[in-house]
Amino acid sequence: MHIIVIGGGGVGYELARNLSTKEQDVVVIEKDTNKVKLLEENLDIMVVEENGASVKALQKAGAKNAQMLIAVTQVDETNIIACMMAKRMGVPITVARIRNQDYIDSADILPGKQIGIDFIINPEKVAAQEISHVIHFPDASEVEYFAEGKVKLVGITVGEEAGITNKPLNDVPLPAGCIIVGIDRPNEEFLVPGGKDHIYPGDKIYLLGNAQLLRSVSWLLHHPDTHAHRVTILGGGNIGYRVASMIEMQRKQHLAVKMVEKDPERCSMLSRDLSKTLVLHGDATDLSFFKEEEIEDADILVVVTGEDRTNIVAAVLARQLGVKKIVCEVIDPQYVPIYLKLGIDSLINPHLLAASRILRFTRKEDVVSLSVLQDQNAEIVELILPDKAKVVGKKIVQAGLPRGALIGSIVRGEEIIIPHGDTRLQAGDRLVVFALPQVSEKLTRYFAGSKKVSQEQKKKLVNSQEI
Repeated sequence: MHIIVIGGGGVGYELARNLSTKEQDVVVIEKDTNKVKLLEENLDIMVVEENGASVKALQKAGAKNAQMLIAVTQVDETNIIACMMAKRMGVPITVARIRNQDYIDSADILPGKQIGIDFIINPEKVAAQEISHVIHFPDASEVEYFAEGKVKLVGITVGEEAGITNKPLNDVPLPAGCIIVGIDRPNEEFLVPGGKDHIYPGDKIYLLGNAQLLRSVSWLLHHPDTHAHRVTILGGGNIGYRVASMIEMQRKQHLAVKMVEKDPERCSMLSRDLSKTLVLHGDATDLSFFKEEEIEDADILVVVTGEDRTNIVAAVLARQLGVKKIVCEVIDPQYVPIYLKLGIDSLINPHLLAASRILRFTRKEDVVSLSVLQDQNAEIVELILPDKAKVVGKKIVQAGLPRGALIGSIVRGEEIIIPHGDTRLQAGDRLVVFALPQVSEKLTRYFAGSKKVSQEQKKKLVNSQEI
């Protein structure tokens, strides 16, 4: 597939990196010389140093032969114009990054497809949704939903007190309805486990199964349920504002929310728009302010200032003051090891999240959703099994799936099935497949139909234009 990415910043870089490793034909259009140099030095792709909202740049990138254009610059107007021109040049699928909510809200007046946009992505909204999931399940460091909320994936770091350690998975008393699909062991390769593999203290395990069953994972860690009552958000930017708004919109709002923002004008706007959130003007890196406003009393601290170094300093202060649960935004992945050394494993990378949402449209299978773990060690692909797929009618043990791929759950009608080797796959099954990155692309030969999924079929799999 020939794919054009406009914008070589965080989201664009993640897209180009991922697509290039999967042998897609990727061209990035970027006008910033420093970003162009970074792309050319680190990725084996073609880079066009031009303004993406120009016919000349699109022609150089081969728009007439492109199957997809993804516009993810920081400027909404550039992304919109690029998609408009690409559609006029015959590009079948266009995706635009749009941050301004006014543009999204006006879609009823001027629908996206009338101006050449098939799908809209808002990285800040995606990040806020992920943070909201973690807030409601404090025991987990990662939470993902699949099959319209029926299936859930949670990532949990196993402590010394957990009763599931030092024994093979076959002997771990997991309840029916869930399965351990991955083990991230410090300083070792990521493992898609079998029944003879063991769990050790310090392992991060990924549990997949019935969302109702996994509403609380405390039983797995052998300690009382963790309930959050007080949430403090450091940073009143787009992500922080959206997190607070999501909490306020809940029907049974039981959380006391406090927000800290450095910009006084932004504080005034937040105070007007957030009716149930206490907005404070202050510096997230000021220790005296932390103590004065009793930030350490928060059950969960969300650090989303938009700047990695500020986030790190704030996280260090919070950890020293005894805050137990800290959720941090990470812009540059090189800072992840620092957080992990601090014992902070709930990390949200808006760029990676946005890229994973877009990547589903590059797959040949009937992919409903695609998620990438925060450490990028595995992908979770949710797909609809077509009647022409190679594995239809076969037992899983007969399917010959590559090592490193595991069907974690099957949704068949209203039934949620945790499959085993003798489970027979049926056309129309909704599968949630956990796979290592190097084998994820190989899933096509097993789960795709005889023909490539069309643009219209892709659209039918997505509930709305905003992804």
